[in-house]
Amino acid sequence: MSGAIIYIKRDLKISDVQIEILVGTINIYSLLGSAVAGRTSDWIGRRYTIVFASAIFFAGAILMGFATNYAFLMVGRFVAGIGVGYALMIAPVYAAEVAPASCRGFLTSFPEVFINFGTYFVLG
Repeated sequence: MSGAIIYIKRDLKISDVQIEILVGTINIYSLLGSAVAGRTSDWIGRRYTIVFASAIFFAGAILMGFATNYAFLMVGRFVAGIGVGYALMIAPVYAAEVAPASCRGFLTSFPEVFINFGTYFVLG
């Protein structure tokens, strides 16, 4: 998102405050996805929940790509945030279920490690 902000701001003519809201709200929206991810994974299984999360995130990316105004872009962020919440909740659980006991802890720590690396590289 950081590289696209310049073009989004210019093309959609939105303010700095709207950019801040746009960037920050995906974290709020992901809470909704993670809140229902557990029940969904119990209902359709972990693997299909990850596929479902990917489809939701892809739909959000498509919506954001075709956004013509701020409201449309926020709808895309909402949909993508739901997918992010699903994926962040279920991927470590699925990894723990399929990984051998000898490397389970190592593999399940990857999402957290790479989230921190990503934050470091974006902010650093």
